[in-house]
Amino acid sequence: MGAIDAKLLAKFDTCERPEYPERAMKASEDGISLLGFLVGGDGAVVDAVVLNSSGSRHLDRAATLALSKCAFQRPGDIDKAANLWVSVTYIWGCTDDPGMLRAMRAAAVAGGRGNVSARYHLSLLLFSTAKTDADRGKALIVLRSAAELGHAHAQFDLGRRHEIGDGVEANLDEALRWYRKSAEQGDPLAKQRLTLGMLLS
Repeated sequence: MGAIDAKLLAKFDTCERPEYPERAMKASEDGISLLGFLVGGDGAVVDAVVLNSSGSRHLDRAATLALSKCAFQRPGDIDKAANLWVSVTYIWGCTDDPGMLRAMRAAAVAGGRGNVSARYHLSLLLFSTAKTDADRGKALIVLRSAAELGHAHAQFDLGRRHEIGDGVEANLDEALRWYRKSAEQGDPLAKQRLTLGMLLS
């Protein structure tokens, strides 16, 4: 099954940028909120989920509330009656930690203690700050470990990388294997990929 090459793009001029929650700022919380938005035929968000937490419920909530108000540009060749899922990554960075080392340390500690969400978060942080192929290789190792330990969206992410050949050799059979694992756990983007044949993000 091949992917339909389609994107849902957030039109950020239609919504306000998320404001840094005061509690989170005082606590020097930073990280990456990975969100899933269900977009209707008119481009408006009709539902939202946190696919992986930044490690701070305050940051996740602020990103979800603000970005849910964005309009999305839908591909013109997709049925307007179909609601479609798309993922959005929002990076929260404190000015005193531009390399997000504090967030990486926290995610590494929590991930080492068995928190699979924190391990996936670490992979997102590593990918977002990677400057070399070696850096991206380390991030991929962490991503794969989170997927193998059962994190649903890490499994989708790894499947997507296998499908498009991002950091790994393109392999549709391997991609579908990870999509199925993710969909079995209810990940909305994996289920959409398998049922509609669409890779939108």
